[in-house]
Amino acid sequence: MRRLAFLGVTLFIALLMFGATLTRPAQAEDLSRALLLPELFGIMAIEGRSSVLADGSTPLQGRALEQFAQDVERIYQPERMLAEFLRVLDAELADAPEVRADALEFAASDLGRRILRLELAAREALLDDDVDMLARMALDDARAGMAGEDGFQRLKQVRARIDANELVELNVSLGLNTSFAYYRGMLAENAVHGMSSDMLLQLVWAQEPEIRADIEDWIESYFLMTYQPLSAPDMQDFVDYVGTPLAQEFNRAMFRAFDKVFSEISFQVGRALGRRLNVEEL
Repeated sequence: MRRLAFLGVTLFIALLMFGATLTRPAQAEDLSRALLLPELFGIMAIEGRSSVLADGSTPLQGRALEQFAQDVERIYQPERMLAEFLRVLDAELADAPEVRADALEFAASDLGRRILRLELAAREALLDDDVDMLARMALDDARAGMAGEDGFQRLKQVRARIDANELVELNVSLGLNTSFAYYRGMLAENAVHGMSSDMLLQLVWAQEPEIRADIEDWIESYFLMTYQPLSAPDMQDFVDYVGTPLAQEFNRAMFRAFDKVFSEISFQVGRALGRRLNVEEL
């Protein structure tokens, strides 16, 4: 499953089917433009469809699978995803104008603009499975000390950048929450036979080591690829910035918004799949 990363935010990708209005407050529009979110959510839509409909990702076959694919096509609307995300984020930042202002200031800086473009370009490149494989191979080389001193130092900076925003822990929590929401969606459609909510929660927690390992690998490989064009001093400036109190609070606000939105997204995905499973059994 692919994930999203920008300005310190890395998340699990899922589906959205909300009746959210597309009207956005002016402040939310400012953040959306500054962070290149329309472009980013467009990439997320492609990733989401590919991930959900990948071979072997569902037990559906034939007509039921075709109908589920149509469901995915209908409900995965990047504009609606973005609108709901901005609505929640705007509420999260309502009492913290200094946090919003700091994020906008960094995004408008030379370093911020370069980093945002690099993150977006890398995200788009990773739509290609061959690129994803090469990024992971580069990470393996860096971890094994085969990338030279420069590679070792860049991996060290990447890890400092990850630690500054607790990206692994926040993503593990997000991954567990969205996974549980997915199963709750299936349970709501009576598509998880013989399983209670408590049993499903235990099933999700059993996935924690695998989720954590996958997140660690993906974050490090993605950031190594993304920030490779940056000089060591620029990378250090970025690491220093994301460790500031205002940047950390913005990162936490983003995660709270993503957690709320994507948990509901995953619930809707589970319900959509559950409905198709029930039809297939009839």
